[in-house]
Amino acid sequence: MNEQQFRELSAARALHALSPEEEQTFSEALAAHPEWLRIVDEDRETVASLAASTAEVAPPRAARGAILALIAQSPQFEAGHAPGERAHSAPAAPEAPAADSKPARATDLVPELIEEPEDPELAFTRSRRKTAWFGLAASVAVLLAIALALPVGGMMAPQDPVSVALQQVESAPDSRSATVNVGAGEATLLWSDSTQQAVFMTDGMEAAPENHDYEVWIVRGDQPISLGVMHADANGGGAVLAEGFTPGDALAVTIEDRGGSPTGAPTTDPVVVVASA
Repeated sequence: MNEQQFRELSAARALHALSPEEEQTFSEALAAHPEWLRIVDEDRETVASLAASTAEVAPPRAARGAILALIAQSPQFEAGHAPGERAHSAPAAPEAPAADSKPARATDLVPELIEEPEDPELAFTRSRRKTAWFGLAASVAVLLAIALALPVGGMMAPQDPVSVALQQVESAPDSRSATVNVGAGEATLLWSDSTQQAVFMTDGMEAAPENHDYEVWIVRGDQPISLGVMHADANGGGAVLAEGFTPGDALAVTIEDRGGSPTGAPTTDPVVVVASA
């Protein structure tokens, strides 16, 4: 037995997948090659780390049915026999000889019922086949457990509401926009009456004075409705979503104390006004 063959036996043994005959072969090989003990230790550590890092997850009901269906379709072999071999039926117990009969001689035995010792090479081939099948099944089980343990919520995180609204407004058949200059920058209002949404965006707008914030308002008639403060990035770019936007509304921006107007109403004249009419 070479080292690669021993590695296959050792991996299966770490998973408690060896038959009694394979256990004996494993023990004899390890006794003949004590330097291979390091392989056994490595396999034990690998199995232990996998068990510690994988949380128990109840498999879906469909998984059990799929596995049982796969087993039913796979070729089944009788233990101790290679594919294509027919298992010998156990010899029937010989009848007790009559009192006047002569003792049976060894040459009288039926030769076909004398089983010869199993070929060691064939036994090892079976061992490799079983190990390969078990390795495949174990891999499928590990992958299934990892897939079920993955944080599905992280892979399906919701999009930014402003980005979603911008896509909806842009794709609407009645989408319209208006742009005004703000110092060295500009402000754009994109809206749609059918979606009742608007997105206010700035580009190149100067930062608000120290200890102050820009606050964005929907102006409906003479009533201002706060949409909250707008924080621009280093390039003066910002975006605010206006839900419930109706025809004739306008967007205005004022400079308020840090955190927004303390009264819930504008305290300064607007620095930006974009009308939708």
